[in-house]
Amino acid sequence: MRRGDPDARHHRQPLPRPFSRLGIVLVTTTLIAVAAGTASADTGAASTSSDAFRITRAAQGIAPASTRTSVAAAPQTAAVFGMFAIDTRGALYSYAADSTTVLAPREQLATDYGDVRTASSADDDGDGVADDTWVWTTNGGLSSSYGYVGGGWNIYDSVFSPGNLGGAQGYDVIGRDADGVLWMYYGYSDGTLTARHKVGPAWDQFTQLTGKGDLTGDQWPDLVARDASGVLWLYKGTGDGNAPFAARTRIGPGWNQFDALVGTGDLDLDGKADLMARQPNGDLYFYKGTGDAAAPFAAKKKIGTGYQTYRVMFS
Repeated sequence: MRRGDPDARHHRQPLPRPFSRLGIVLVTTTLIAVAAGTASADTGAASTSSDAFRITRAAQGIAPASTRTSVAAAPQTAAVFGMFAIDTRGALYSYAADSTTVLAPREQLATDYGDVRTASSADDDGDGVADDTWVWTTNGGLSSSYGYVGGGWNIYDSVFSPGNLGGAQGYDVIGRDADGVLWMYYGYSDGTLTARHKVGPAWDQFTQLTGKGDLTGDQWPDLVARDASGVLWLYKGTGDGNAPFAARTRIGPGWNQFDALVGTGDLDLDGKADLMARQPNGDLYFYKGTGDAAAPFAAKKKIGTGYQTYRVMFS
């Protein structure tokens, strides 16, 4: 199959326009050196410590040019990605994970991301830190840190990478088509995707799908889905790529108050995957992950304002 076909197995080529830098900074609860204050969307550039692990992106591509500077040993099981956002002008920003404020002050990374539809970080080698980023553009293209994957991805109205769903090396990709069918692609750390296979129909009953990492404490990534009535559902990961999700369980009602839900991985550095939720007025709320499938999130906590300026938020 040709490279532009989303059914195909793709080998990545160099990206024509890379991420210049993904400023993910991990800071432990005892070694905090970021600027204090609320995580407002327009907060200035982050002040970071040498007691951190920073991922940068090489100028010639978005393959990681990682540098370690006195790495802080934060105990964790969920990967730490931070959060990223693209505003209506196409400017790309990063918010580092922080154990006290959840999000450190933002840092601007680039100004030319107006053609990016969405993106999703990946920890392909399982070391707890992002080393890949899937990037979908408005013309249907898909690229990653290793290069161009292919076109035709605009057949999906929702597409993201929740994690390693099937036990292979890399983060897998989920896409929902216009008929409501959910599809899965195995991702590999050698820079390939398999041909897609069908997860199941009737996913168009949901107005939003998201997920990043394990919400239930079994090490398999999970998915949350909001239906039209505002009820949020949990689809627990199974580790079986042929049937990656167990039957859904109800989390609770009232989620229609949000216009964006973002599965983030671990944001407060406690080892558990979390969730962000934005209201239409731009207020941002943090749902701390509990690791308990029966009640995967603690009560919401408001952590910032002004986030309505972003048309895309991802982790």
